Amino acid sequence: MSILSPRIRLIAAASTLALASQVVGCVEDSSSQTDDITDVANTKVKRQSIGNCWVYASIGWAESLRLGYSGEELNLSESYITYWHWAEQISGGIAGMSAVAQLDKDQLSTGGFFGVAAELMRRYGVMDEGKFIPEEAEAARSARQSAALSAINTSLKSGVLSDPKARKDLKVVRAELDKAWQLSADVTKLLNDVFGESVTKNLEKGAVVPEGSGLRLPKSIEIGMTSSGALTLADAIGKPSSSSNVRTRSGTYAWNEEPYPYWESSQRDFLKKAQKALHGGLPVIMTWFVDFNAMKDNTFKEPPATPGRQGGHMTVLEDYQITNVPGYGTLEAGKVVTDAKALEAALSSSATIEFFRIKNSWGSDLAPPGATEDLKGYNDLYMKYLNGPITKCTGTGSDPCTTKSQEKGLWAFVLPPAKFPVVAAQKAPAPNPEPTTQCGDVCTVGAAKDAASTCQCVKDVCEYDGFCCGEGGGTWDDQCVKTAETLCSLSCK
Repeated sequence: MSILSPRIRLIAAASTLALASQVVGCVEDSSSQTDDITDVANTKVKRQSIGNCWVYASIGWAESLRLGYSGEELNLSESYITYWHWAEQISGGIAGMSAVAQLDKDQLSTGGFFGVAAELMRRYGVMDEGKFIPEEAEAARSARQSAALSAINTSLKSGVLSDPKARKDLKVVRAELDKAWQLSADVTKLLNDVFGESVTKNLEKGAVVPEGSGLRLPKSIEIGMTSSGALTLADAIGKPSSSSNVRTRSGTYAWNEEPYPYWESSQRDFLKKAQKALHGGLPVIMTWFVDFNAMKDNTFKEPPATPGRQGGHMTVLEDYQITNVPGYGTLEAGKVVTDAKALEAALSSSATIEFFRIKNSWGSDLAPPGATEDLKGYNDLYMKYLNGPITKCTGTGSDPCTTKSQEKGLWAFVLPPAKFPVVAAQKAPAPNPEPTTQCGDVCTVGAAKDAASTCQCVKDVCEYDGFCCGEGGGTWDDQCVKTAETLCSLSCK
C-alpha cells in the first residue's frame, strides 16, 4: 500500500531506546531507488561496506525529511559522520556513548544507535558526499570506509594510536583519521578551520561554517513548517536528554527510538504509531534483528529453522501491507491509497499488518518479488518474522551457537513526536470549490474544537495540532484554519 493521504498534499501545521546492551552492530548483505516510489520520499539506495547501517539509516532519514518537504534530494556523506564517530570513540568524547562504542581489543566498534548519529549531526553538522570524499560523490558504495577502518585498527594495535595517551589527544587522533580516510588537504583545512585541529570547537561551541563549503548546519536544513515558522533538521534531532545520555533526545519535535513492546496486547498500538507517521509521509527508522537464513527472494517471511549469520540492523521504512481492514479488506503495498477513510480504517485494532517494506543499505541488487525496477534495494519484512521468536546465537569459538536466546525480529522504531508536521507533497491537488459542511465551520476562527468529534477533518487537525482543540488553552485560530485546508483538501477562501 502506497500511503498517499490528502493530508500530505500541502504543508501541514505542527502536529528510550530500551534495547539495553543490544548494540546495533549492523550486518551486511554478502550476496552479491532510484527516485521515490511511494509517498515516503526516500533518496537513492546505497550499500554499506562496514557495520555502520545506523549511520546510513540516520542519514537516509535526514535526506528523506528534506526531500519530502522541499523536493531537494540531498546526497549527504555517511563517511563524514563515521569519521566523527571514530574520533569521539577513540578519545572517549561523547558522554553516554562509551557503553555503546568502546574500543574492543584495540579495535573500533562500527555499531551504534540513532541517538548517537543525531548527536554527531548536532555537534558536527552534515556534509555533502562529494565534498568530503570527492571521488565517491556518485558512488553507491564507499570503498574508502573499509580501507580507513583497516588503517585505524592497525594504528590502534601497533601504530601511533596504540599509545593510550595519544588516543586522548584529538590533534593526534584527527591526524591519524585524516590519513586513514585519505582526506584532501582542502577538506583537512576546512575541518581544522571550523573545529580546530584539536577539536576545540563544535557547532554548539563556537564553530563557524563557511558558506559553500559543503558542510551544512542542521538548523539551515528546513524540513517542515509549524505554527511558529520553519522546522529544521536541528529540531528533529533535538538535544541530549541529559549530559550522560545522548541516545534519548529531548525537544518539542525531536524523534526518539521506542522499543517494540514485549506484551502482545501492546504491540498493535505500537505499530499504529509507525502507520500514522507513514500516512504523513514521514521516514520511520526500524531497528531489527537479521538472520540471513530467513531471507528468501529478498524477503524475511518467518524465523529460520536453523540460525545463520546474524546481527542488529537499522533501515528506513517505505511502506506496509495490511489485511482485515474494516470495509476495505487488504490494502496492498505499492498501490496508492488516497481515501482518507481507508487510511483511518487501516488504524483499526482488528486490522493486521502483513509486512513492512524497507529501504535497505545493502545495495540495489535485489527487489521484493514482483516489484518494479524502482524497488531494487528494498526488502519486505513479514510480521511473522518480526514477532519471532528467532534463535539468537551468542557463543564464541568454533561453535557460535554454544549460547542461545530468543529474540523478536523487530526491536524498535525511531518515531516522531505526535506534533511533528506531516510532509509537504510537491504538487497540491485542485482545491474543493467549497469547504465541507458536515463538520461545522472549520474555516472560521473561533472556540477550540472537540478532539472527540466524529468529523474526520476535525480529528485530523486535533491530532496534529492539539492547540486547535484546547490544548494549552488554545483556540481554533488562523493556523488551525490553514491546517484544516491542508489536511482536509479544503479551500476556505
